[in-house]
Amino acid sequence: MTCAILALLKVLGPLLLAVVVAIATWQFQKWQIRLAKQKLRHDLYDRRWAIYVAFEELLVALPEKSDEEIKAALRKAEIAIRQGPFLLGDPKIQTYLEGLCKEVTDDVIGNIMFLDAMREQGAVGGPEFGPEIARRATALVRAKHTIPDRHLGELSEQFTQFLKLTDFWK
Repeated sequence: MTCAILALLKVLGPLLLAVVVAIATWQFQKWQIRLAKQKLRHDLYDRRWAIYVAFEELLVALPEKSDEEIKAALRKAEIAIRQGPFLLGDPKIQTYLEGLCKEVTDDVIGNIMFLDAMREQGAVGGPEFGPEIARRATALVRAKHTIPDRHLGELSEQFTQFLKLTDFWK
């Protein structure tokens, strides 16, 4: 009887060991896949956050920063927009971001460029340009304050679905 049990264990031992190793390997592989998915979600979050921050910095820069800093913030936002289709995948938010950049370009950068050109030409004091310069300067100041007021809340709403802080292990 003892010899039969020992013979059976001798035959089944390697088989049981193989089954235990297979189960442990399978569980480790499942853990690795889960970890890789969570790493991807985290990386996507970081990259989406960078797009959000670029636009938030642009909106904050409008009333507070110099013209050159505003131009730099717009360039950064325009670069971030190019990553949108890959990282966000939502045409609605892409359209919104492009519209925001266009609005800043038209209403702020356009007026800055016009006023800079007038200063360079020395036409600031000319009577024929006076009303246009005053109109553009007023439009610039208004745009620098109204664009952030209108878009800071909307920007957060647009990014809500992409920047939800959730437990990455679920």
